[in-house]
Amino acid sequence: MLLTRKSAGDGTTSSSRAFVDNLARGLSRAMPTMDRRKFLRRSGLGLGAGIAASQLSLVRKAQAADPAAASSGGAKVEVKRTVCTHCSVGCAVDAVVENGVWVRQEPVFDSPISMGGHCAKGGALRENAHGEFRLKYPMKLVDGKYQRISWDQALDEISAKMLKLREESGPDSVFIVGSCKSNNEQGYLLRKWMTLWGSNNCDHRARICHSTTVAGVANTWGYGAMTNSYNDMRNAKSAIYLGSNAAEAHPVSLLHMLHAKETGCKMIVVDPRFTRTAAKADQYVRLRSGTDIAFIYGVMYHVFKNGWEDKKYLEDRVYGMEKVRETVLAEWTPDKVEAVSGVNEETCFKVAKTLAENRPGTLVWCMGGRSTASATPSCVRRACCSWCWATSASAAAARTSSAATTTCRASPTSVRTPIRCPATTASPKARSSTSLRSGVSTSSGSRSAMRRA
Repeated sequence: MLLTRKSAGDGTTSSSRAFVDNLARGLSRAMPTMDRRKFLRRSGLGLGAGIAASQLSLVRKAQAADPAAASSGGAKVEVKRTVCTHCSVGCAVDAVVENGVWVRQEPVFDSPISMGGHCAKGGALRENAHGEFRLKYPMKLVDGKYQRISWDQALDEISAKMLKLREESGPDSVFIVGSCKSNNEQGYLLRKWMTLWGSNNCDHRARICHSTTVAGVANTWGYGAMTNSYNDMRNAKSAIYLGSNAAEAHPVSLLHMLHAKETGCKMIVVDPRFTRTAAKADQYVRLRSGTDIAFIYGVMYHVFKNGWEDKKYLEDRVYGMEKVRETVLAEWTPDKVEAVSGVNEETCFKVAKTLAENRPGTLVWCMGGRSTASATPSCVRRACCSWCWATSASAAAARTSSAATTTCRASPTSVRTPIRCPATTASPKARSSTSLRSGVSTSSGSRSAMRRA
């Protein structure tokens, strides 16, 4: 390679210049030539490539440091398996403890319940006791800013204000609400304290969450709680979510349903909003808020009309379903269902056919279904139970799930003595009745057939 410099080409020649030119032409034939700019450009590229290649030898496999050696002073690090206490699901947690202090947590991927997942509360479990933003002492709002005060000052000020309130407005001016995070002994002391105060204004959050389920399901099933397990959800061939946004409210349960979808389970979500759960559904049904009963009976209309109900199961175990059938076919025709709920006949038929052709199935409901202003929430629950009976599989009993958690399976042959359960009906015409056996008053078209002795 020959490095040359471009000439201005002034036209003057000499004997020495001619010799140089002849020599340059000879060398150019022997080897390629380039100007200075090309030389510098190519030199820079070569230098950069050489530096990059030299760095490749510096990339090595990383080795994790020993936690005990990495911590200052040789601190003792332990990993303790525990269970999240926020709810009754039982998600496993690996707590990393350093010198007796819980420093971080890790998910447990081999847990058959949580399978390495957590909800938002479980993911922040450590923050309850060791979070940097946890309130550790009393704070008082003074001139728009919180100031730290002593425990004695806080106790004296709160006691004085409460005594003054009771003197001016009576003991019933105070209302205490318990928490599911409190244990049994704490709840006992809270109720005793309210008795000492002179009032019975003491309640629990489960009044909102679970009382409607007990009132509706216990009077229909005979058992006022969920009936199923995660295994039943994973083995279901169809699942319908009614008023449940499990992707946000119960992501651990949805994890099991996603495993069921991998084996062919058909997932239906019924909700006024297109939620994150609806995004995972095979079918999404949008209905008007508070019209759950109308939609349920709209689906049952097509079940009864096409003979998709489990007649053997209904004959062995259910009392009063013939009344439900008469009411649904006579009063909850597709045009009335669409007028009330906004769901057309084609959609209701598609849902009914999916449930009928994919058995066994599971029904998952949550606060969106049982905390409704449509009739009474217990009516919605009893309608759901009737729906389960009507769409139950021939090899398994009807399935239902409370609190968006699980599903159940009970074979008709697993119980030697048939159990006759009362069904429930509802009518578009608002009416009220009282169950003679249970003494529970229902409204907006709910009437109960009596349980046989």
